[in-house]
Amino acid sequence: MKIEKASDNSLLSQYLDGDYSAFEVLYTRHKGGVYRYLLRQLHNEVLTEDIFQDVWSRVITQADSFNANSRFSTWLYTIARHKLIDHIRHVKVVDTIIETPKNEQGTESTVEAAKVSTTPEAIHQQNQQWQAIDLCLQKLPTHQLDCFLLREESGLALSDIAIIVNAGLEATKSRLRSAYSNLKLCLEKRIDVSDIITRGEKYTRREAP
Repeated sequence: MKIEKASDNSLLSQYLDGDYSAFEVLYTRHKGGVYRYLLRQLHNEVLTEDIFQDVWSRVITQADSFNANSRFSTWLYTIARHKLIDHIRHVKVVDTIIETPKNEQGTESTVEAAKVSTTPEAIHQQNQQWQAIDLCLQKLPTHQLDCFLLREESGLALSDIAIIVNAGLEATKSRLRSAYSNLKLCLEKRIDVSDIITRGEKYTRREAP
């Protein structure tokens, strides 16, 4: 089996056996999601890069303590979240509503509000949509935003998100539903988003026990 198709846990195991190329594949597979997860909450590229590097340094130094019966992605995002919480505690950021960030060039929106187009009119409309989405995301309470970003950026299952945020499955499901509901209400005031948030409603129902 090609190394690119190996599971996360297998890649980490190969890395621990001395195969550094396995770690490179693992890093490439998850770096985008982790970076965006941090950036969405920190709104500062320099700070995000610092914490991002700390996360992967922790992965390297604690790789041998990873429980092979767990999922690597759950472990990875738990580390990322703990690093984020440490920072928030350090600077005493209010744990309710995160301030609206500037639109940082090069960052991707995790909610696909429109198809890509190159016409000036379409680009202008898409920019307005991205700005509206970013604004509405930052209006979410932190505990809702956290669950939303973990789902959108990593594609983690509800059960894994519950582990990361240290909450029950029903509480996690409720936070996620509230996040999608609040986003939908906020976006409807700004753009036509009749089908942007519907998948959140679908997967919370589908993954219900």
